[in-house]
Amino acid sequence: MLDASRDMILKDGQDISKDIKSCTYHQQEKKFEVVFQNGKRYLYNQSSLRVLTNPKKLDPVMVQINHQGRRLFNVQALYVFSLFSEKYLRVIFSDGSERSYLWHEVQVMYSCLRNAQARDCMNYLRRLADTHELTTEDGSVLLKKYYDRISFIDEKSVLALYLNPAEHKPAVHETPDLIFPFGGNASQFEAVRNALTSQLSVIQGPPGTGKTQTILNIIANLLVQGKTIQVVSCNNSATVNVSEKLSAPKYGMDFLVASLGKAHNKTKFLENQLGKYPDLSEWKKSHEALGSLKKNIRTSVAEISHVFSQQRCLADVRQKLDSLDTEIVHFKRFCTETRRMETISKLRQGLSSDKLMNLWQECRRFDERSRPVSLCFKVKAVLACGIGIWKLLKRDLATVVTLLQGMFYQVKRTELAAEAASLVKALEEENAVAKMWNLTEWSLDYLHAQMYERYGGKSKREKFSSDDLWQRPNDFIQEYPVVLSTTFSSRSSLGVDVTYDYLIMDEASQVDIVTGALSLSSARNAVIVGDLKQLPNVVDEKTREHAEEVFKTHILPEGYSFVSNSLLKSICSLFPAVPQKMLHEHYRCHPKIIGFCNQKFYGGQLIIMTEDKGEDEVLSVYRTVVGNHERDHANRRQVDVICNEVLPCMMQSSQGGIGIITPYKNQVETFCEVLGSCDIDVATVHRFQGREKDTIILSTVDNGVSEFLDNPYLLNVAVSRAKMCFCLVVSGNELPADSNVSDLVSYIEYNNGTVVQSRIYSIFDYLYKQYTDSRMEYLKNHKNVSRYDSENLMYELLTGCLAKHPSLPFSVICHQPLYMLIRDVSSLNDEERKYVKNPATHVDFLIYNKVSRSPFLAIEVDGVHFHREGTRQSQRDKMKNSLFDRYGIRWHRFSTDGSQEMEWVENELSSYEKAQKETLSHRQLCDKAAKGNGYFKKLSSSLT
Repeated sequence: MLDASRDMILKDGQDISKDIKSCTYHQQEKKFEVVFQNGKRYLYNQSSLRVLTNPKKLDPVMVQINHQGRRLFNVQALYVFSLFSEKYLRVIFSDGSERSYLWHEVQVMYSCLRNAQARDCMNYLRRLADTHELTTEDGSVLLKKYYDRISFIDEKSVLALYLNPAEHKPAVHETPDLIFPFGGNASQFEAVRNALTSQLSVIQGPPGTGKTQTILNIIANLLVQGKTIQVVSCNNSATVNVSEKLSAPKYGMDFLVASLGKAHNKTKFLENQLGKYPDLSEWKKSHEALGSLKKNIRTSVAEISHVFSQQRCLADVRQKLDSLDTEIVHFKRFCTETRRMETISKLRQGLSSDKLMNLWQECRRFDERSRPVSLCFKVKAVLACGIGIWKLLKRDLATVVTLLQGMFYQVKRTELAAEAASLVKALEEENAVAKMWNLTEWSLDYLHAQMYERYGGKSKREKFSSDDLWQRPNDFIQEYPVVLSTTFSSRSSLGVDVTYDYLIMDEASQVDIVTGALSLSSARNAVIVGDLKQLPNVVDEKTREHAEEVFKTHILPEGYSFVSNSLLKSICSLFPAVPQKMLHEHYRCHPKIIGFCNQKFYGGQLIIMTEDKGEDEVLSVYRTVVGNHERDHANRRQVDVICNEVLPCMMQSSQGGIGIITPYKNQVETFCEVLGSCDIDVATVHRFQGREKDTIILSTVDNGVSEFLDNPYLLNVAVSRAKMCFCLVVSGNELPADSNVSDLVSYIEYNNGTVVQSRIYSIFDYLYKQYTDSRMEYLKNHKNVSRYDSENLMYELLTGCLAKHPSLPFSVICHQPLYMLIRDVSSLNDEERKYVKNPATHVDFLIYNKVSRSPFLAIEVDGVHFHREGTRQSQRDKMKNSLFDRYGIRWHRFSTDGSQEMEWVENELSSYEKAQKETLSHRQLCDKAAKGNGYFKKLSSSLT
């Protein structure tokens, strides 16, 4: 009897080995003598019989075989025989039976667990799954059960990439023709293209930037390609949004969607199956019509890119106008308080803001040299601005500088308004709305036509049973190519061996790496969607300790740390080269609301597409009376303030619902007791993630600013839930100056036109950014001020250091006048008051907080000779130092003969950044100060 593990006999290309008892080759006759199992004996020529030996053995644990779309189960052994370029596969089953296949007739999948690195990483995830919090009714860990069922991981799956990025590189696909039936913008178009051309891609979707819209467009393109898709999220809200949109009458594609996941969802789906297809006859298109649609879509996608560029420019100009209008309010207040308001008449028409800026620079030269304005300068000013300025130039330099600032604001606003109007007109002429409508409609028609080709010719539809879901998963996903589930149930929604073409994971910042990896195991391609600036998954202390111990026993990159990473963060860390697209265009919130998140958390990367129409009470902050009102993470005083003062005003103006959010569950319970049953949603910030309301009220609860409350992710989520109005309720106690909550309070006060009644002015960010740029250009072009080369070098150093810390909300301005920084001079003596009001007195460089507009660090550059001890300048330096200290402005002086300037600045920024990342409380800052850290000593003293 032939040995199946050694021999294969082919007759006319067919394996007849199992019918043969023996086969002998007769050298003399050059023929094979074959004895069959029935005893018959035949002779065969070499040309009609082939004997194959010495096969390659495959490990059935590390290999899976699919034949005609179905997996072969109970495989005991696998042997590959070769004949020239042809290969044959023999499969031995556990019952002793065997079958042979031509190699090209089967799909052979290899497990990535053949690799030691992948096995180690998988074992690490299994160990983490042992202690996952979700359990069954009998107390066993549910996630562990799912992991125990995984013995094979296709090396072409996304999980194989994740387990061993060094061995497996993401595949790149050919760029297809794209459709956009759900609309879109420039960022979304690029994100869709990335998803279709890369095995793994990431979409960073800040609040209100159209994540769901992008996901829907990806699904539409995959359906056209005949792909299967599983859409998952950590909760049902994200997948419900997808389901509702696809089910809308305009799209009518709910018959392609199966909402599975939890047992309840499965049961509901199975009970509601229809035994027939919907009438799709209206979707039918001729071959010629399909070709025309495809051509129109391709042309439209190319044309609309220019429209997107103009729309983004318009949004940018509107943001600048909003910022400028806010600063003008503060500037007018400054002029009133300092009695520097002047009437400007007979200005020359067509005056540009650039020309005014140049005049300002010339004027500053007289300031710095303590010289009166020259006749030449006066003539130049008259020629530029008109005769109306002649009389005012006779006044003191401080008044002249203020005048030039006011004129700059006035002219710049006119220029921006004109630019906005020009862009609006251009978009109207481009017929931008019609172009997008056409692209959307053509794309939808094309999608519908393709679905008709696939399903329209059918009438009766198979109804699947619960057993079919795990016994025939591949048949199921051909009928329902879009499967919705939670990340936790993604592997159990259908049979454990089902493999989707694509996995789309939404809210990935809330998914832990163990649950997320489970989802990756069932797909060949993946699109990971989330936001690193929003709340990550919550890890309790017991799980944290266990996970850290497990991590220490494996040699793995930091990107696999369960404690430090959500799945989104882990993917970004382990795969820095995969396409990552941030959705920039924001459509949800009022510009003043999202403006805080944009500056504080997103580094100004968002393009705010909503428009400020001058609405009242967009931002507000309520302070309770001073006192310790918080008890066990509840604050009844804040509840009273909200119910008696805030809500009566809000309920009159809010049309789209009110939400009250708070960091703590106990405060939620307190609100529920007081409010009873009403239409106001009350929840923790974590529960409100992914939702939105027209009006959001944030109750901070704490008497001060705790580490938990000051979490940047929490504040980002809280603020960005509000579409039209945001109200912050905080303690009346003094808040730490460098906390995120204090920045939010300062931002609200600044943007409401109300400046905190402190002794330090807010920074006019827009004005002084342009001033700094112009100032440095001026220094370059005027040789007679070459003594300021040291300032050029310092400015380059500071901007370079800040660029290395993009997470810090800092910027730098040069030559900030001291009289515009120090507001209240009532406590100064005559000499000090005169020094402050002198227009020549300035801060060489000021690093300031772009969000709160507050100073962070004043830097002086001292020439060795000019500032030497005993000179008049050294006396002025001491006076300035004293003023800095008195008004709580941190400062440092660099001598031009010193060294290690960059190291000093880097240390300051790194210390602040570290404190920011650790979200240090006031008490922690004081503890660090006690240990002797210079930075924390200064910061702690400023807080106290």
